[in-house]
Amino acid sequence: MDSAQHAPACGLMWGRSAYKHPGKWLGTGNRCGHDPAKGEFERYQAPETKRELPKVMQKLLDAISDYYHSPEILPTLSNLNGKANADGDPRSNRSEGRAAECLVLSAIVTHTDFASLRVGTPTRDGGFIPRSCGELAKVAGLLAPNSDPERPEPSQRFWRAFRRLKLAGAFTVHRQYETRPDGSKRARPAIKAVSFHFLVALGKVGYDALKKFRTWCSNRLKKQRAKHREQFPEQNDAQQARHKLATKQAGDTGITAHFTKQRRGPRDIPDVDVEKERQRQYSREVNDYFAQVVANNPGASTAEVRALVRIKYPPYEVWRDSQ
Repeated sequence: MDSAQHAPACGLMWGRSAYKHPGKWLGTGNRCGHDPAKGEFERYQAPETKRELPKVMQKLLDAISDYYHSPEILPTLSNLNGKANADGDPRSNRSEGRAAECLVLSAIVTHTDFASLRVGTPTRDGGFIPRSCGELAKVAGLLAPNSDPERPEPSQRFWRAFRRLKLAGAFTVHRQYETRPDGSKRARPAIKAVSFHFLVALGKVGYDALKKFRTWCSNRLKKQRAKHREQFPEQNDAQQARHKLATKQAGDTGITAHFTKQRRGPRDIPDVDVEKERQRQYSREVNDYFAQVVANNPGASTAEVRALVRIKYPPYEVWRDSQ
């Protein structure tokens, strides 16, 4: 059958054949629905909360939105390719990629425990529930097609953005696992620790404000855990008693009792690509140096700080070739 019989109403052709996939998003970006002027913030599914988000968190989310429209805010992320335009300015990443980065970073910020800067939820009994990438992808609106809502699976677009954020020094990742009674190991969601300097580099929250917020979160968590111990003294006492018994047993008999626990793997998982790993280390150095410049120049604007940082740390490829 002649494909022309299936030509769309607009008459769009692909060579000599009718273009069969004009779809809902004809005329946008690469026909995926992305509008460079707006971004894709409607994908983001903010978690329901009883109260409004703290001002510091809201400012960070606003800063992420600003990054989409002004990528020069985060050169370690927007200029990962290390290339420059004809006028010498760093070449920014594509808006489709930047939109995904904003969505993933927004999901991470809203699920960060600022007392420890780990991505997850601390529990009142002293535990911690790390958030999996599937859960973050669900909030970011970047799930794989036909993903099971009960077991969300990130899309490849999520993983690309996640890796770019890691290369930019936004967070570190290390695996963890638990050992089963039969000796086998079961993987647990990896621990993701957000960079303090990266959050400040977004330009909306300074070091002092972020430190105060972290202290407030830490004190609030301590009060919740103290209250939990008062409400459930048996649980806390039982845990202490078990460890005391194990200590006495080891001293009396030499037998060491092992408690079931989650074990962490390497503190920070390096990138499998040697060049990308070097670039990630460069990004972390840039973020750390950014902090030093801010501390040494308290009256400098964000733009002035970035200009000073650029003197020591030019775009990655220029810096790499100079080493």
